[in-house]
Amino acid sequence: MGKGGLATEIWYSGPVVRRVAIVSLILLTGLVSYASLVLRPEGAIIATWWPAAGIGAVAVLASRGSRLAATVGVFAAAFAANLLVGRELGLTFGYGLANAVEVYVVAQLASRGGPEARLDSIRDVGRLMVAVIAGALSLALLGSATAAIVVGVDPTTVFFSLVASHGSALLVITPLALVSRRLRRGARPFEIVLQAMAFVGIMLFVFWPGSDLPLAFLPLTALLWAAFRMPTLVVAVELFVMALMGIRLTGRGGGPFADYLDSDPALAVLLLQTFLAISATSALFVSAARNDWGAAVVRLSARESLLRGGIVSSDTGILIAEVIDGDRLRVVGVNPTALAALGREAMPPTWAVSGIRISEKHPVLGLPELDALIAKGGSGRVEVETQGRRFDVDVAIHEGSIGTSVFTVVFTDVTQRDERERRALQAAEQLRDLNRQKDDFISSVSHELRTPVTSILGFAEDLEDAPLAPSERLAAEVIARNARRLADVIEDVLELSKLSSGVAIARPAAPLDLRLVLAQCVQDAEGLAPTRGIEIRLTVPEHPVVISAEAPALARVLANLLSNAVKFSDDGGVVEVSLEPHGDGWRVRIEDHGMGIPPDQLEHVWGRFSRVQDDRHRDVPGTGLGLPIVRELVEKRLGGAVRLESDGATGTTALLDLPTGGIEEPHAPQPPAALAPAEPVV
Repeated sequence: MGKGGLATEIWYSGPVVRRVAIVSLILLTGLVSYASLVLRPEGAIIATWWPAAGIGAVAVLASRGSRLAATVGVFAAAFAANLLVGRELGLTFGYGLANAVEVYVVAQLASRGGPEARLDSIRDVGRLMVAVIAGALSLALLGSATAAIVVGVDPTTVFFSLVASHGSALLVITPLALVSRRLRRGARPFEIVLQAMAFVGIMLFVFWPGSDLPLAFLPLTALLWAAFRMPTLVVAVELFVMALMGIRLTGRGGGPFADYLDSDPALAVLLLQTFLAISATSALFVSAARNDWGAAVVRLSARESLLRGGIVSSDTGILIAEVIDGDRLRVVGVNPTALAALGREAMPPTWAVSGIRISEKHPVLGLPELDALIAKGGSGRVEVETQGRRFDVDVAIHEGSIGTSVFTVVFTDVTQRDERERRALQAAEQLRDLNRQKDDFISSVSHELRTPVTSILGFAEDLEDAPLAPSERLAAEVIARNARRLADVIEDVLELSKLSSGVAIARPAAPLDLRLVLAQCVQDAEGLAPTRGIEIRLTVPEHPVVISAEAPALARVLANLLSNAVKFSDDGGVVEVSLEPHGDGWRVRIEDHGMGIPPDQLEHVWGRFSRVQDDRHRDVPGTGLGLPIVRELVEKRLGGAVRLESDGATGTTALLDLPTGGIEEPHAPQPPAALAPAEPVV
């Protein structure tokens, strides 16, 4: 990840490094607290400046989890520092608690309770300001109340002194750990050195002992130079240097605030801390605004590059222009396609400088129809022909962000579009021809194969009935079995070819009892694998279910679905078949409990010669033509719908929805005897 502030780098470091760093920061907080108390003016109840607040806030910001452990560590450090200087126990405890509350509030608000806080944008600086104000106020309330209760001093004086002391310290110290350590603005090292020397020189000039000129604002000019031109890290470092130099030199009698040291030391300290707070706030906000502006420039540059790249490489002609002075069109962007449509190889330089005068009497872009539309100042579409090509030209106008009108002119090459459409239609027709040739070839080959296969099957069946030796009988059975399989494949191919081409002759629909057709198909399916012990359970209504349908087509659909259910069931398994009302018709549900179909292949299996691509399904014989035939028959002959459901593990369910065909009588004539089962299966 990219380099962030010190607090962020510690947060993302390993556990050992992070814990060592946080403990070190807490110890430093205690040492700085002790030094601040030792160096405070004699008799003062609080220190002049409290940089330990910023160090403690960084320690809490760098910690993970609830941050309570680091907060307790800051409390212990502040408590120990106050105890070592001999303060009362009540004052020591109260100030330690106030310091802990302060750093916790600052850390939570500055980071929004998240893992890191940054100081790159105006929003980040604003969030830090809110965190500093809230933290300083919370400390001042607890600290002034403690001082009033324990030692009886005026809480108002202590309150404002604590707010100034801790607030300025937080604003100066905390940014050092929040700003990124990358020098992102590309400032030259020479300029950084020059600016730093100027800043230190101005501070020495303003705050040197003996100097009492009222020039407290002068160092801010150097800070703003850094804020405008340098990375925020440079600004944060110079704020820290300003605080150290200002406090040290003011204590030695230098600078505009030293005059108050003898008469009112508290006022001198308050003025110095206010000066630091104002300087820090101004410099940080200006630097953040510069960061936001730089980021916006980068984003806009990237978008402009992307837009220009897209426009230049686009096959569509694009011209963008703005109206200036009310009667001139200044072109701000145009791509080669638009120039070609205008009959030009390059854009005249004057188009982008002085612009083109908009006039109904004089050419604007050189195409009469387009010029007339632009001169009217409206939007619309015109058709133009130039260079032997036709274009649809769309003109749109809208108001820009600064009150100017912007024209966008889009040239669509109709010639190329028509050519592409012609080629697409030609390719589609070629594909249709190839598909017809494929179907004709398959149909022709299947017809040619039918006669020899029928002969082979006939003689093989005669051999099966003849008295043969065991080895010869086995050979005859193998020949007959495979001849039947080949005949079935040929019939499936021919049937699918007829259905796809539309040449298959549909038989007239007739009333039939769906229960009896289903029962006969179930009885036939039970004989498909007599040695596998598969049970087919049929559940149908007690009363006749009469529909109008083509009996052979319906029987073939049910036979194929039942055959699949039996083939893909485990030995000794159960296939459940049921018939139930569904909408205005009836639904046949065929459910097996075998290997199932992966959900992502449920639509794939309806394609011709398509089968599930895994080892378990490859072991089951089949051509991949049964389901395509089922869908063609159901949708084209029976007027129904069929689909499969499966989770890929616990079997497959086939759902066949059939209409009644307009039959409303509860009882209808029985179907032909050929469809009635010998024994009804219920």
